[in-house]
Amino acid sequence: MPIPKPNFGEHKKDFVQRCVTTEKMKQEYPDINQRLAVCSSAFDERLASVKISFDYDDTLNTPKGMKLAAEWISKGADVYIISARQDKNGMLARAKDLLIPESKVYATGSNKAKIEKVKELGIDIHYDNNPDVIDELGNNGRLL
Repeated sequence: MPIPKPNFGEHKKDFVQRCVTTEKMKQEYPDINQRLAVCSSAFDERLASVKISFDYDDTLNTPKGMKLAAEWISKGADVYIISARQDKNGMLARAKDLLIPESKVYATGSNKAKIEKVKELGIDIHYDNNPDVIDELGNNGRLL
């Protein structure tokens, strides 16, 4: 019996509530605690595979960028910082604030290398303030 799937952008709380109340789930898992565990796990597995990245300057270091990154993290997405900066040290405090591990912070040295890193990592959505970077990334790029 298929377990419901989270909708893109759906919050975990909303998904779990929807999942545990379906008749099929009630029939398959009569115990509410078991349904909660199965639905919570289904949500975590789905979002663990979503990779989101943010450019740093004029993107993640803005209030809008911080808020958006925090939202993705709260949904369970795998979040990265990928910048054209030469050195990642200036980005680590913000990464720490968001609980993004240093291993997911990249200073690539150029926009060309940044685009290559986004593709190499299999990023699903990359937020950036540079329209040229967004154009190069096609459906994976989002202007912020």
